[in-house]
Amino acid sequence: MSKGNVRARVVKVQAPSSQTKQIYVDEFSGMYGDIISPPYNLKELKKVSEHSTILQQCMEAYKTNIVGFGFQPEYTFDYNGEDVQEDIRQQADSEWVRLEEFVQYLNFDDSAEAVLGHAIEDREATGNGFVEIIRDGRGLPAGIEYADAQFIRVCQKTVPEQVTVVVLEGGKPTPTTRWRRFRKYAQQINGQTVYFKEYGDPRILNLKTGKFDDSTPEHLQATEFIHLKVGSGTYGVPRWIGHLVHLYGARKAEELNFLYFKQGRHTPAAVTVENGLLSEDSYDALQEYMNDIEGVENAHKFLVIEAEGHATESTSTDGREDEKITPVKVQIKSLADMLQQDALFLEYDEKSRNKLRSAFRLPPLYTGESQDYNKATSDTARKITEEQVFQPQREGLARRLNTLFMPDLELSKVRLKLDGPDFHDPLEIATVLAPYITAGAVSPNDLRDSAGEVLGKTLEEWPEEIYNRPLSQAQASQQPNPLEGILKADKNGESELVSLLKDMRDVLEGLTNGKSE
Repeated sequence: MSKGNVRARVVKVQAPSSQTKQIYVDEFSGMYGDIISPPYNLKELKKVSEHSTILQQCMEAYKTNIVGFGFQPEYTFDYNGEDVQEDIRQQADSEWVRLEEFVQYLNFDDSAEAVLGHAIEDREATGNGFVEIIRDGRGLPAGIEYADAQFIRVCQKTVPEQVTVVVLEGGKPTPTTRWRRFRKYAQQINGQTVYFKEYGDPRILNLKTGKFDDSTPEHLQATEFIHLKVGSGTYGVPRWIGHLVHLYGARKAEELNFLYFKQGRHTPAAVTVENGLLSEDSYDALQEYMNDIEGVENAHKFLVIEAEGHATESTSTDGREDEKITPVKVQIKSLADMLQQDALFLEYDEKSRNKLRSAFRLPPLYTGESQDYNKATSDTARKITEEQVFQPQREGLARRLNTLFMPDLELSKVRLKLDGPDFHDPLEIATVLAPYITAGAVSPNDLRDSAGEVLGKTLEEWPEEIYNRPLSQAQASQQPNPLEGILKADKNGESELVSLLKDMRDVLEGLTNGKSE
């Protein structure tokens, strides 16, 4: 018994290779030693957000909620305290104006919040953010500039250097000395390397050679960097680095779904040829059809398939051998039941978004996904995120800027504060305060701040002492005391007291007679 041969060929689209052909060039190659190599490719980390559908939103949420509400000076003491001397208030007012001007002119091309926002975005993308500090002719910090983290490398710590720092002793600024080790930083763009020193390093650094040299000309003296990083290592590490594989997986799922809609289904049908072979011309035509199947212009094309039957020899009755062609049967069977419907990996993509948000500890509300929220749940999510994420971030950044800048600026009565969102509802506050006002437990000056929020402006406290007490007590103190006249008369002698009592008797008798009539 003869056995038939079965042969199958898959006709598929000639897709390009999925492997990158780019060559990664590290500009610092050959310079590592004093310069420390980063644990991850900083350029790749900077571009990862371009391949994610959620990472950029998370970084924008951090940038907006940390520095987006702006800087605001605040006093380091109770300005309205009774024991505060007037000269201290005048000094604080002067420092307040100086600090406002310092923040206003930190950058002439953009706001200080925008420059720091770029550095924070770099910190969340690569784990590292850098801000360049520029000093004026007096050696005081006067400006900041953004520095792109992907072109910067961290150097080894230098030898210890003795520096002077200002600390508070008994509430008064007191200079003291300490030993500290600083770092250098190297930036390379287009083959040119420039060195920077860490903020607070008193030594003079040559920006071309990276050497400390007191004889360096002024135009070659390096400026300073403030390094904002995630973690305590030499380089910061992105908080989402553990989800990198899942992030790229979500990207591949998106590409697969895109190709599905662009090029059609994978193996949408099987062409079976029975008792014959597909001709080479038909195979080439089928291959060309599959390569050109993408696009709406190919939505309604006809496909003609030609097949050739097998030639067999048979002996006729007269002894001659005739060639006989077997009948060919061509069938096209649909494989639609085995194919994906609309899109694959939707659940995988949703889980990927949730994982990346959890790395930033953000609810969906902060990434534009608020369809499942109402006022109560959204207020709760905002308050928890503010308490657990953004407020500590703002306080940490403000504390570091104050530690670095305030001693150099010789400001001790004021400091920088990063503003945050206002969750207070004036209507709710008025409802809560109503029983306290009725009970006389709140003074008018206590309500000035709330009234200012409703009116949209700042209201100063009234200086009179009467406005520091509840209204009921203030009004009671202004009413005349009926016994006050008697007490005064008693002090002036008995005759005046008797006369006063007689007058009161006459008044009472007159009232009584009037009622009887």
